[in-house]
Amino acid sequence: MRRVIFLSLLLLTSCGQSDSGLAHLTEYLTRLSTVTGTALESQALPRFDLAPPLPEKGGPTSNQQIDLIDFLSLTGCSLQVNLGRRNTQLGRTASPSQRLLLDLEFLDLAPACIELLKTRDDTALAATIRAASNDRKQSLPSAVFDAVLLGPEWRAFWHADPILGDYPRQTSSLVEQTVTSLSAMTAPWLNGDWSANNRAFELLLSDVRAGDGGELLVATSQLVWALESANTLLTQTQSERPLCPFGQPTERSRALKRVVQQFFVANVQPWVVSLRRRAELIHEPTQRLETVLAGAVTQPYQDWVAARDALLFQLTQMTRQHVQAIQATLTSCQQG
Repeated sequence: MRRVIFLSLLLLTSCGQSDSGLAHLTEYLTRLSTVTGTALESQALPRFDLAPPLPEKGGPTSNQQIDLIDFLSLTGCSLQVNLGRRNTQLGRTASPSQRLLLDLEFLDLAPACIELLKTRDDTALAATIRAASNDRKQSLPSAVFDAVLLGPEWRAFWHADPILGDYPRQTSSLVEQTVTSLSAMTAPWLNGDWSANNRAFELLLSDVRAGDGGELLVATSQLVWALESANTLLTQTQSERPLCPFGQPTERSRALKRVVQQFFVANVQPWVVSLRRRAELIHEPTQRLETVLAGAVTQPYQDWVAARDALLFQLTQMTRQHVQAIQATLTSCQQG
């Protein structure tokens, strides 16, 4: 009964795809359980928090407020249009990415407006604009972090339906290009170049939303979970029912070798290789983007990254451990 429960849970994630990686993994576990004569223990499905933590309520805001009289005095400044958009109902409820773009536009337009106000001898308003600009400069790293790494698009990137189908077959390299382009776009903003292509930025975020980071984490967690269980089967077999109790090959040891070759080496390992390739394609540009924004990364996000990266590390580590477990199980068999 325990074996049936375990395998039925794993099969839920393979969605009936007989040629999917998870289906191959399930078949391997079934045959491994049979050949070792050890039942799989019932255990809960692995759980990983698939989305970065939510930003703090409200997010960063400017401490400098420009009142209506000051606003009306900005006639002739392009900055007046920026402030007008921000002060509308739509502006006050804007998404993090839209607020960021308004801040960048403010920073880009402020110097010219300050100079214009100086020519009018309106030094008080010029000082107010300068203070507001400095405030936005100070909060800009947090604004970029909130818009990019804590925004709804990035959270969607790391979320997935647990039904994986034949993942990662139906994927493309667009995700690498998109995340790399986000790094290239955001880095200048943090170095004093506040010009922004609003449409290009929003399109990049839209493409990020369609990324498969979450599917990668789901597939990896299922693989690690299954191989840990496979290792437990082999460990129990060594202690309870050794394959070669007298140091000579047995029918059971030969059967184990056939199962490993036909179902692990031939079917599961190619899927693991494809997952590792996908992990490299997603993870490397992701780390570069996170490095660009490292100065504003919060502790909850750092904790999530540590958990994510530890899981992805297991793609290689757990596969290696499973190969070692197979070797240890057969080590008492001198031949064959």
